[in-house]
Amino acid sequence: MAGNHTSIEMTLEDYNNIEISKRTSAIVYLSVVMILGIPGNLLVIIVYFGSLRRRDGTHWMYIRALAITDLLVCTVTIPFELFQQTHQLTFYSGLGCQIFRAVSVHLSLTSSLLLIAMSGNRLRLVCQPLKKQLTPNQGLVTILISVGIAVLFCWPEAALSGISKETLDNNLTGYDCSFSDRYSMKDYGTIYSTLLLTVYFSCMVALVIMYSIVGLRVLERAKYQNSNRARYAISTTSMATELTTCEHHTTNLIKHQSEIMDEKGIGINTIETPGTAKKSEQKKSNGHSKVVSKKKRSKKVTRMAFVISFCFILSYLPYVAVKLNASVVKGQFTESPLTKAIFPILARTFIINNIINPVIYGFLDPTFLKHCKMTIKYILCMKSQNYSL
Repeated sequence: MAGNHTSIEMTLEDYNNIEISKRTSAIVYLSVVMILGIPGNLLVIIVYFGSLRRRDGTHWMYIRALAITDLLVCTVTIPFELFQQTHQLTFYSGLGCQIFRAVSVHLSLTSSLLLIAMSGNRLRLVCQPLKKQLTPNQGLVTILISVGIAVLFCWPEAALSGISKETLDNNLTGYDCSFSDRYSMKDYGTIYSTLLLTVYFSCMVALVIMYSIVGLRVLERAKYQNSNRARYAISTTSMATELTTCEHHTTNLIKHQSEIMDEKGIGINTIETPGTAKKSEQKKSNGHSKVVSKKKRSKKVTRMAFVISFCFILSYLPYVAVKLNASVVKGQFTESPLTKAIFPILARTFIINNIINPVIYGFLDPTFLKHCKMTIKYILCMKSQNYSL
């Protein structure tokens, strides 16, 4: 009888396995995100630090900093999240819990603040193009400031985090990585969570405001350019007849002057012919084409920054919604298999922001896509040579 009674008793590992089964969807989600994010961000770093390293400017410094941050999220934050999801009741390292939770918050905040800095840079460039813009060195300073601000906001996470004990049946105790039991009777955790939520929400609002201003300015310029094109087309049509008549008289005048100079033995090399005039016009046309090309690149960069920020907002909306709901009901959800499966995913949708950027670059930057293909072909060729050896 004793043996039968012992056989039906559940161990701590059994309870933990039950929790793992409830979080299978979150584990699969995190695994897929990590598998896609690591090679994607590695490719961005290889290309933008390698073959496209000559792309100067503050914007590209932000792009490189974002790539490094995203890669760290995929190689540090997501593996920790996976470990935590599979050790809901058997997480014993308090120090490890403090370090990894603080690092996760730091990387998330750094990514958010870098987007704010990059968007502010685009706002100034579009709305105040004639004023002095940020230099690459100044851009580097803003990146370091963003990292420093993230440190200031993440250290309370390390101070408040720790092992939270959960009493189970059969006189068992589960150990979870969460806010430490030392602060269970205090509101420090709630206050800090509200602070972080305010920061993320403020970043979203700031991005919406900045790109609304940028969008309005772009529309104003488009209307102005269209009206100029219309006036130019009318003036060009009215001037066409005058130019034709003027060209006819100019040709006759040059011919008459040539005859006179030939009679006097004077060369005509110093006289501007229609051919030299065409060369002058061609130089002006080349200069104009360079200006147009520069404007197109600026529009492409602005579009890229907008899409990155838009994806950031979409990825953080579910996270903010879950945190707001948790703060309203004081973190108490109705326990059910559905909530156990969905809420861990919704609370981590912001991680999509750290894997989507390579896809955005591939669609909006043909040069990046071309160099990605070259890099992949080179890697595959190197592997085939190693296998042949």
